[in-house]
Parts: sequence; structure tokens; C-alpha cells
Amino acid sequence: MKKITINDVAREAGVSKTTISRFLNQNYNNMSEQTKNRIEKVIQDLNYRPNKQAQSLKSKHSFLIGVVVADISNMFSSLLLKGIGTILEQKGYQMIIMDAANSISKEKVLLERLLDQNVDAIILQPSSSYTSTYQFLVDRSLPVLLVDRDTIPKQWSSILTNNEDATYTLAEEIERKGYEHIIVVSEPLNEVRTRASRYRVFEEYTKQSEQTLSLVELTRQSEVDSYLNGLLPLNKKTVLFASNGRMLMQCLQWLIQNNVSLPTTIGITGFDDWNITELIGPGITSIEQPSYELGKTAAQLLLEEINEKEKMQQVIVPSNIRWRHSL
Repeated sequence: MKKITINDVAREAGVSKTTISRFLNQNYNNMSEQTKNRIEKVIQDLNYRPNKQAQSLKSKHSFLIGVVVADISNMFSSLLLKGIGTILEQKGYQMIIMDAANSISKEKVLLERLLDQNVDAIILQPSSSYTSTYQFLVDRSLPVLLVDRDTIPKQWSSILTNNEDATYTLAEEIERKGYEHIIVVSEPLNEVRTRASRYRVFEEYTKQSEQTLSLVELTRQSEVDSYLNGLLPLNKKTVLFASNGRMLMQCLQWLIQNNVSLPTTIGITGFDDWNITELIGPGITSIEQPSYELGKTAAQLLLEEINEKEKMQQVIVPSNIRWRHSL
């Protein structure tokens, strides 16, 4: 069977080869909707598959987008990547996924590897809070978009959730339920700005209330177990606030293994609702970060920056609180 070429598509669509090339490179300036639809139909009818290598040479685009996440093992990252991939696939881009494993040094190696592969742009969930860590990216003038976390000072567009607003709403509910002591269980705050911002909400809130506040910075399940083993019995009505999904799951694992009654003995809430939280005990009240939507929005904004050179933006995607019965 004869291989379909760009000339065949142009002839069938009744347009020039240049117009087809512009369409394939998503350069739609001065192209009518009717022409776009006709070309798209012809491409589908002829089952035409453009030569990506040839396209790259002509357009100077690799059609590769590098995506670096801080920890690929959690559900947040999985849904984030799915959202990014949904949009990139529609637009003819391929995604190169890298896992920094919460290591700034590893992240740098991975980013340099992506630069060596001539990616068109990078979506980054930064492991560092400081733009200076990424000066080598700034120097390359490559389109970069930050997702879930920002760096200071601002250098690139970012897609974030309203961490502080959602946390404040939970703080109000915790006070309304009569909790006297709040324990924030978190991985080290100084590593990620979002963790610190969530803790600061409680820090400011408890200055105005009569509640007491503790911060526990942990990393491994064994550390969580050791801390919680020494926590009971309680002499105040106490609630645990887990700063992310990993901490929430680790706290819940200990509570379940030790048959701790929720919320009679202790309350618990936190970030990242992965549906499983509605199946545990009485159902866990938690903040749902729309990671799939974050991913889609990030990919859409990045493609706008690649194709239209949009100015730096910050987009806030609202989180949802799933009210259940753990408080």
C-alpha cells in the first residue's frame, strides 16, 4: 500500500503543502475554522501519520515535553501526569517523565538530561523553594512551568491550588468541633513551601484561638509509629492534621493497626483525598487537590507559552473539602 504523504493530504484538502505544514505545527494564524476542519477530516480519512523527525527538523521543535515530579509513587503525581498527558497527546506532543524522588541533586541531573534531549519545554514540580537552584534553566531561556509548588523569586508561570484557603476552612471546623490541641504531622517544612504555608495557617489561627499547636516533622512510617505510640492517652481533645497524602496514609495505618476509635479517641484530617479515605473508619474528612485538573491546566498553559509566547501567569485551581466523619 502506498504511503500517504503531505502532498496527498494537500491535494485532497485543496490547499497548499505549506498550509498543511502550518496545520501540523499548530500555526493557525489566518487559517479559517472551515479550512482547519477540512484538513483534519482529510488527515483522518487518509490515516495520514506525519513524520515527527522531519517535522522537528523543519519546525525546530522536538515535540517533547519534559515532566519532573517530586515523588512519582503517590497518587497525586499519577493523576497529575494523567492530566498532563491527556492534553499533550491531543496536541501531538510526547511526554518524558522523570522522578526526582524528593532530591534536589537528583532533580538537577534529570533536568540536565532533559535539556540534552532538546525538549521544547519543561513542567516541573520543584523540589527546591528557590529559583536560584534552577539558574541553569533560567540561562537556557526554555519555557518552564511550575505545578503544585512555586519558587521565589517568581520566574515562571505556575499552577497552584488554594492551599491556605482550604486549610483555614478546616481550622475553623476544628475549632467549632471543640478540639483543644492540634498536631500538624508533616515531612520537613523547609524542603517545600506548600508544607510551610499549610502549617503557617494553623500557626496564625491558633494565635487568635485558645487552642494549642504542635508540629511534628517526620519522614518514615517507623517515625510516625514511634511518635503516635507515645501520644496516647490524651489529656486534651486532640486532632491530627496530615500535611499531605503520604502523612495522612501513614497516620491512618497506625490508627487502624492500633484499633484507635475515630473521632472518639482522636480526630484526624489532612490533605489529598484519594477516594480510599471514604472507606476508612467513619470516613476521613480531607482536602481534595484536583491533581488531574492541575495537570490538564498546566499542559494547556505551557502549550500557550510555547506557541503564543504568553506572559508569566499564576493560575489557582480551587481545592475541595470532602466532609466526612473523622472530626
